[in-house]
Amino acid sequence: MRKCVSLLLVALLMFGLMAWTSAEELTTVVYVVPGDEPKDLAGGVQAINNKLKADGTGVQLEFRYYPWDAWDQKINIMLSTGEKFDLFQVMNDRVSLSNYASRGALADITPYIEEYGQNILNVCPEIMMRSGQVGGVQYAIPAYWVESALDPELTLRADILKKYDLPLPTSVAELTETFEKVMQAWEGPQKPYIPIIGSNSARFGLASMEYDEWPYVIYDKVFFVGQDGIVRNYFETEVFKKDCQLARTWYEKGLISPDVLTTTSDQLNNQLLSGNWFVHAGTVGDISQIKHNYPDITVDDFIAMTFTDKTRVRPYGTRNMNAVPLTSEHPEAVVKLFNWIYASQENYDLFMYGREGIDYEKVEPHNIRFLSDPVTGQPPYFFSDWMAGNVKYLRPSVTAPKATNDMLYTVNENAVDGYASMFTFDATQVQTKYTDVQTQISAVIAPIATGVQSYEENIDNALKMLKAAGVDELIAEFQKQLDASK
Repeated sequence: MRKCVSLLLVALLMFGLMAWTSAEELTTVVYVVPGDEPKDLAGGVQAINNKLKADGTGVQLEFRYYPWDAWDQKINIMLSTGEKFDLFQVMNDRVSLSNYASRGALADITPYIEEYGQNILNVCPEIMMRSGQVGGVQYAIPAYWVESALDPELTLRADILKKYDLPLPTSVAELTETFEKVMQAWEGPQKPYIPIIGSNSARFGLASMEYDEWPYVIYDKVFFVGQDGIVRNYFETEVFKKDCQLARTWYEKGLISPDVLTTTSDQLNNQLLSGNWFVHAGTVGDISQIKHNYPDITVDDFIAMTFTDKTRVRPYGTRNMNAVPLTSEHPEAVVKLFNWIYASQENYDLFMYGREGIDYEKVEPHNIRFLSDPVTGQPPYFFSDWMAGNVKYLRPSVTAPKATNDMLYTVNENAVDGYASMFTFDATQVQTKYTDVQTQISAVIAPIATGVQSYEENIDNALKMLKAAGVDELIAEFQKQLDASK
């Protein structure tokens, strides 16, 4: 009897040890992202982790959200102090991957992609993978969620045109006249200024494709690259002058907010969600919140504007990607996580959209309807496609404007790849100058670019400040690296 009890105790101890060892073998990937966390983040993550464990990945997930207005400062502090985490969101149009790489803040994940990333490679073509590289080193996993040949992005409200009995504009000049009439006739509680954050603006490129200089791409707010491969200082080009003159016209006509330079991300988001706008230099992802103030609005009341039949240019594979900080103790786990996400539609749906019947429901042929909380206007759990999505699996929302779905999630077969579309600038050798130039852009360029200050009266001083900061050396270095990459 005693022998049986002893054997039973041994068996129980071994079972407990095996369970403890199994739990210990799970590697936690700490994923840092901007924004506000979903109401039931814990429930969504638990469902994801259950599936990760059942599939034997050896990985589990933990999200950390930080508010938009604190994001840049927070991530910079985390990187500079050596805080331990494993993954963070990179937005090239906000702070570029090359900026982070030049600080020595990122881990090389090239060998892990080769060993554990076959599914990632299957859903991300070369142009996308190259977007996550600097100097041939893979620092990030791209989010191939969108067609990048979008410049200029411009969404117009058809319901507003109908309300005020106005025709569809066919040029930027006509758009200006139409916008004036809308502003004069507006009956809403908040003036429908074009939603922009002036402090982050270096260009007002609504008319980009109308210029004779088209096609071209502007990188990192500074580098003007035409299809001839010549790199120019954007702020010294006629294109910048024309952009500024258009912005000045809109500012003087009262179409740009007088407080544009102090507008915050929260204020911008609130304006977009309220529906108190007529034209937006971007796209709209969901109309559910807008319907609170405009109950009759439909997904067909938005127009993706283009004023010319010129060919669009693909500037890069993607602007959004996920990088591994140098402080991560297990970068291979990050690759395993994303390889699992891209392994199947089932995994993708769970990670991006949550629990079917709780967070979303499928709508034929390949769409989605989010089951939003009436208080928050958001589903209990969700993750944004733009952060980690992929066009192979992405489900367009039935509450998103049709124009948005057509523009973002349909590959433009007529678009051409930009000359530098597979190149990423490495600012390591000129990091101090790069930082100084970006600082001067916020200080002396943004007021001109948003029309608050006159181009003619302020450009000479602005260029002087940029040159003192080292912009010419940046242009030369970019050209040197681009030539070498070819």
